[in-house]
Amino acid sequence: MVRIAHLADTHLGYKQYNLDEREKDIYDALDEIGNKILEEHVDIVVHCGDLFDSPRPTPQAYRAFKKFLSKLDGKAKVFAVLGDHDRPKSRGVAPHVLFEDQMQILGVGGTAQHQQVKVGGKDVLVAGLSNLSRTYRPLILEELKKLGGLQLNGKSGILLLHEGIDKFLPFEGAFELCLDEIPRNFDYVAMGHLHQRIKASFGEGELAYPGSSEIISKTEINGWKKIGKGFYVVDLEGDDVEVRDVNLECIRPQVEAKLNYAHLEDSLRELVKTFEDMLKLPLVHVVVEGKDIDRQSVHQTLTRALAGVALGFRPEIVEDSELRLPELRAGSFNVNQVIQDFFKDEKVAGLALEMWKYLRVGDSDEAQKIADEYFQKVKMA
Repeated sequence: MVRIAHLADTHLGYKQYNLDEREKDIYDALDEIGNKILEEHVDIVVHCGDLFDSPRPTPQAYRAFKKFLSKLDGKAKVFAVLGDHDRPKSRGVAPHVLFEDQMQILGVGGTAQHQQVKVGGKDVLVAGLSNLSRTYRPLILEELKKLGGLQLNGKSGILLLHEGIDKFLPFEGAFELCLDEIPRNFDYVAMGHLHQRIKASFGEGELAYPGSSEIISKTEINGWKKIGKGFYVVDLEGDDVEVRDVNLECIRPQVEAKLNYAHLEDSLRELVKTFEDMLKLPLVHVVVEGKDIDRQSVHQTLTRALAGVALGFRPEIVEDSELRLPELRAGSFNVNQVIQDFFKDEKVAGLALEMWKYLRVGDSDEAQKIADEYFQKVKMA
């Protein structure tokens, strides 16, 4: 049997709402993953992109990954592909290269790679293609076709990718690949990029996204409540593939609450009671609804009620008039085409589409980061 630890989207260096505690939470999650990998006696570790939150990580992010590799101490072979966050710009070098004596980076520069390793007397073929944007779809498909032509001849096959797949993303233009474009000759297709956990029987084996290892945006809170955050342990034995969730215990709670302005203080008292059994101070996302809302008063009330019992809070004010606004039905039109028609300029349309992917799910921090990166490129051009 070959045992694999499959993780992705650890986003080392990410600092939600610029809180130092949230950056430390990200490192704590990776540290716990290392402990659990050792407990599981894993043979191979695969990281499927966005190891770092930026292609230029902070010293703290580097240190956290160095600590992780030191903990493994060569007990498992480590493979990785680059994600859209840690993929270097233009001719830059991926931050992973500092650790290339301890891990193998696959498929950098638009060329798929594969390597054969022996685990407990069994041959395993590990293949991968690092992230490429939708602009390079023809190249992605060409490289995947090559991987699909590999003859495994009894070897276990693992494929690493960091892309969005149409079946799991609801909007046109939000994905890079269609499900039927993924090679079907591998026992396990290890994915990264989507932050929710997904498992799907596929071809001769299984395809799965482990999700992000910590809560990166508030859109992930419901998924975390239902099935947790962490990584997968995958057992390959003959033709059998077993994918098992491994949940982390260190995840900082995040709470969403919708409160009525007319009963704000009473509602807040009830909300605070739900924090009592939490091991870490929660991060709270509060929507206050009502009529003629005094925004300054709301902020002061929230500050008083949550001081010392929450790490912080993010308020959203919604007036009654806004609640009556109609909503567009998902899929009622091609968003990608609408954006392109509106902006005309291909580069600006591409920027708008990338920002829209995050703004549609309320992740304004990530949209802001994409905009900042774009304008930095414009300044340097």
